[in-house]
Amino acid sequence: MQPPKNRFTSNSTPRSKPIKAQVKRTPKKLPPEIKRQVRKEAKRFTGEISFTKYFLRGLAGGLALLIVLVLATMFTPLMAIEKITVTGNKKVSDAQIMASLKHRIGSPLPLLSETDVAKDLEKFRVIESISILSQPPNKVEIRVTERSAIAIVIRGSTRYLYDPAGINLGQVRGNELLPTILVNDDPKTSENYRQAIDVLLALPAQLLKRVQYIQAKSRDNVTMQLRGSATQTIIWGDSTDSILKSKVLKALLLKNPPNIKATFDVSAPLTPSVIR
Repeated sequence: MQPPKNRFTSNSTPRSKPIKAQVKRTPKKLPPEIKRQVRKEAKRFTGEISFTKYFLRGLAGGLALLIVLVLATMFTPLMAIEKITVTGNKKVSDAQIMASLKHRIGSPLPLLSETDVAKDLEKFRVIESISILSQPPNKVEIRVTERSAIAIVIRGSTRYLYDPAGINLGQVRGNELLPTILVNDDPKTSENYRQAIDVLLALPAQLLKRVQYIQAKSRDNVTMQLRGSATQTIIWGDSTDSILKSKVLKALLLKNPPNIKATFDVSAPLTPSVIR
């Protein structure tokens, strides 16, 4: 006997999955007003990009042209130095200075700097500073500021002139009426020299000429000896209250003749004293 057929079982071949139909969607059309606005914005944006591009190109071209013009101006023979004049020098001759600057003739005027000239003249210790006055197209004036001696320092057995910065300006040649600073170390780095200079700079010109010796043993122990046959000594103290001390000392000197031996103590200017 044949088994009964199962009604739930099918002898037919399995069916394939149904294929979904692809529906082609048509894009929605934008209203004319929106299309016009989009085209307007796109045109404006494109115009801004073009303007920026051309502006940057023009700027770069202008800078390049400017650089070329500057270089051409600097290196043109018309701007080459032909004449150098020197002013303000008294202790160094024109011939000495020009001998150090002659290699600058023919060089571009715009390229000449104060640093370059200072290096050319650094061997002249008496020159403190220089400045340049350009006179286009081919002339330049060098203005020199020379150092001034304020004191004499004895090194070994030789007397030398020194400026306030401690620069040696050479040997004493005549009878310069300058005070002698008694110091053992190098004036350029000496603290005692600087203390003595601070006092000298505070003195009136007439009183400065009367000082023969000055010594700063320490910061608060500065003493001076005046010129003359009589030994007159000044106890100055430290460098504070220099203006007041100068006024008090001037008044004391007026009351005491230079031929009388005396010691003037102005270290405490409000209570000065005279010891004879």
